[in-house]
Amino acid sequence: MIPGLISRELQVLLLDLKNYQNRTNGVEELKHILSEVDMKSVPSGSIEEFINFLPRLLDDSNFKVLYGTLQVLNLLIQKLDTGVDRYFQQIVSVALKALGDTHTITRNEYMNVFRQLITTLAPQQVLDLVIGNLKHKNSRVREDVLNIIMAAMLSHPRKDFNIPKLCFEVAPYLADSKRKVRHAALELFAVFDYCLDTGKKQPLMKAVDMVELNEDAEGLMAAVQARRARHVLPKLSSEGVVEYGLVAPKPAHRCSLQYGSGADLDWVMNGGRISSARSHTTEPDSDRLYGYGSLGSLTDDLPLQRRIVSAGKGKNKLPWEMSSFPSAENDQQGSTLNIKCSEKVASKDVRPLSKKM
Repeated sequence: MIPGLISRELQVLLLDLKNYQNRTNGVEELKHILSEVDMKSVPSGSIEEFINFLPRLLDDSNFKVLYGTLQVLNLLIQKLDTGVDRYFQQIVSVALKALGDTHTITRNEYMNVFRQLITTLAPQQVLDLVIGNLKHKNSRVREDVLNIIMAAMLSHPRKDFNIPKLCFEVAPYLADSKRKVRHAALELFAVFDYCLDTGKKQPLMKAVDMVELNEDAEGLMAAVQARRARHVLPKLSSEGVVEYGLVAPKPAHRCSLQYGSGADLDWVMNGGRISSARSHTTEPDSDRLYGYGSLGSLTDDLPLQRRIVSAGKGKNKLPWEMSSFPSAENDQQGSTLNIKCSEKVASKDVRPLSKKM
């Protein structure tokens, strides 16, 4: 029993291990109660107890209970509004337990939890609590964490992030043993590069160099440069799902000409010559890849490249973002990029990309 939120009778339903229908009915009732309650009337101690109770429901083997509990968590964040900052560490801890799920609908729901938190709080503050799970033994969790970072950077100004710090924290996963993790990390590095100004890319270069040298990852720098040279960034779908810029085939189709070639694609598919201490061999390497776009070389003395940011028309907006993307371009011919670091970036924060790379 949690005063103001969960009655004794409801708690019995939620914890009835013998009847999953009682548990699913209990979750539905819990959603109804939460939608109607005035959170200002609920003691803070009850809210903390409620958040700490939710992991018991997230551990449920029944999909409906798991999914409904994530909906409850999202509803709780909405109800707390700006008051969520008092409980966000507990909420992040609970949401992290759900990462790595194989159901798309579930993944979208817990990604929405992080989206809400990052929208309400300082993005880097939330990412600092999330990024430790890059060390998780489950590759799907590592992939989810990279996508959480990517979604945050695609929807918020670059000034909200410590990009040099993120470069060094993410770089080792460019050499991960799992293809989907390597793919996600490579896409994220394309975003890092785009957000770093000319002359300020040293942290990115150093992070990649360190992994290439220390992890026996020969060819990694060439792969990162090839990824940037494509001049297409990842984007967010209308549902808020990260869509990659680099198209990578399913393993069965890796020889198909339609996917093209390149050092970046070869790296995603084969991983180069790696004997990484971070490789996790407990999982079968059966990841299936899907993808979309990228960027250009990482050195600051390359020829001018045109970077045009799409005007948007809603294509790159997350569901919670209602404003359109402004555009920026220079006089050089080239390809169109599908994002800014954020549509929220003020005009002075997003410079026309006519500078040398």
